[in-house]
Amino acid sequence: MKLEFYEILSKDDAFCKALGQVMLAASKLEIELKQYLRLQGSEIPEKKVTLGNLIGILERNDHLTRNGEIHLKSINAQRNYLIHNLYGSFVGEIEAQMLPVNDLVHEDVEVYTEKTKLTAYNFGVYSRIVCKAIEQHNRVAEGL
Repeated sequence: MKLEFYEILSKDDAFCKALGQVMLAASKLEIELKQYLRLQGSEIPEKKVTLGNLIGILERNDHLTRNGEIHLKSINAQRNYLIHNLYGSFVGEIEAQMLPVNDLVHEDVEVYTEKTKLTAYNFGVYSRIVCKAIEQHNRVAEGL
């Protein structure tokens, strides 16, 4: 049933839309974090900087509270699981799973979809927080 469920997921418009929203929101947050870090004086290369790397730079430069660190690491792990490990969890390649893979029924598609939508939403929340920090930096820099 595991691979059958994966096939059902892959054909479900709502799940695929939610997964696309995660990708878009994660990409946006990565760029905003780069912009924020550059404003703070960090050297950020144009290529090969992952969300995990950006979180590490934020940590090393004391730009995160402990809660911020927990939230960003959690959202990064969720994104990585959905993008890199979802299929692997259905074929036994991934031991640690963020979503159930056993005894799945068709209704679990809705659970997967809602959890994926929540991940996209959370990326949006963190994106708004970073945008506020950028705006605040710009206001201070302009003397407003």
